[in-house]
Amino acid sequence: MAFSLLLVALIIVHLLADFYWQPMSWVNDRNTRHFKAKKLYFHVLVHGITSAIILTLWEYTFGWQQLSTVLLATAVIMLSHYFIDIAKSYSNKGVVPFLLDQIAHIAVIIALCIYITDNQSLIAYVSALATNPKVLWVVCGYLIILSPSAVFIRMMLERLTANFSSEGSLALAGQSIGMIERVLMLSFILLDQFAGLGFLLAAKSVFRFGDLSASKDKKLTEYVMLGTLLSVSVTLFIGLGVNYLIR
Repeated sequence: MAFSLLLVALIIVHLLADFYWQPMSWVNDRNTRHFKAKKLYFHVLVHGITSAIILTLWEYTFGWQQLSTVLLATAVIMLSHYFIDIAKSYSNKGVVPFLLDQIAHIAVIIALCIYITDNQSLIAYVSALATNPKVLWVVCGYLIILSPSAVFIRMMLERLTANFSSEGSLALAGQSIGMIERVLMLSFILLDQFAGLGFLLAAKSVFRFGDLSASKDKKLTEYVMLGTLLSVSVTLFIGLGVNYLIR
């Protein structure tokens, strides 16, 4: 309980300091001036002060009441946040750098919580998950329905709809929608929530009905139907197979 309490408290503080208490002007200053940005130091200081408050409350309630632990953990959070944000400021500001930035911050927080609480049970739990065949089969299922399935569906569509052009649509939009769709469908299948699967397909049909009914191109309708049916078939096959292997 003590580990979970410290972890969730520090994550909440991180989210508040990173997304609610950081004005956009601070972000722009960091992205343009990098390590020379004064606002970056203000941002790091906000993280340090709020984290120190949480760490102090935890240490003197559940810990060994050692001020040195609070100071060390606060210093690690501030220094790691500074260097991670500096690295991000030199990136292309896309989705991947954003995700890597947040993963790095959370990883530091988790490592600190393990160190402060001396929680060896968490390490044992993670190790057990990493060597659990059921967990690995689920991971394998999600990996298959993403890139490999996208390649298979694209090849099948190219074979079945030769010379058809999807001109006018956003680049990679169909592939991205398909991946998200298959992730949701596989999640519903693994949770035995087939009603959710039906709702997802119905919702997609409603959104696409206007486009297809307004289109005079029969090929577009056939293309969308083929893509949807292939996506559903592949995901059902993979999902039912994973369900069989983990039960």
